[in-house]
Amino acid sequence: MTRWFTCLICGIFVFTCLAGCAEEEVSTSVSSTKTKNVATKKVSQKTAPAVVKQEKKETEFAYVTEGRRDPFVPLSRIKKPLSAVNDEPETPLQSYDIAQFRLVGVIVGKGEPKAMVVAPDGKSYILARGVKVGKNNGVVVDITTETILVEEKYYDYSGNVIENIQVITVPKREGA
Repeated sequence: MTRWFTCLICGIFVFTCLAGCAEEEVSTSVSSTKTKNVATKKVSQKTAPAVVKQEKKETEFAYVTEGRRDPFVPLSRIKKPLSAVNDEPETPLQSYDIAQFRLVGVIVGKGEPKAMVVAPDGKSYILARGVKVGKNNGVVVDITTETILVEEKYYDYSGNVIENIQVITVPKREGA
């Protein structure tokens, strides 16, 4: 009995969906043929330029992005760097985001460890502890055989100061 009742309800649902779709198609096709007939009558008359002028009066909408944030960027990704206390000029390393650098090699031995990174423009730079890197005034904190740790301080969207440690790692070897 419940099986028959379930089939009946499903059948009624499918029938109403199909009936609703059929009515929409008929109404749109009838209205479009009426508008075509009315449009051809108006074009044939001498008042056609007035109709064309009314269509041209529509204004085009233009979204002005100046002074506004990108609405598609999540609020958690908005970072504003801390203002620099000293008036040091920015290095080329500070014009790129940390994630854009590619670690090529690390030298760890007798002296201070150093690392070589490649920027997106193809130029190579040597990093040591204390070197400023990244758009958010990041400073190299530690260099190991596999990674470079960079500490960033920036303001988030609510104005709080966030300390974040970014990692640049050696890429995986390809091949044998």
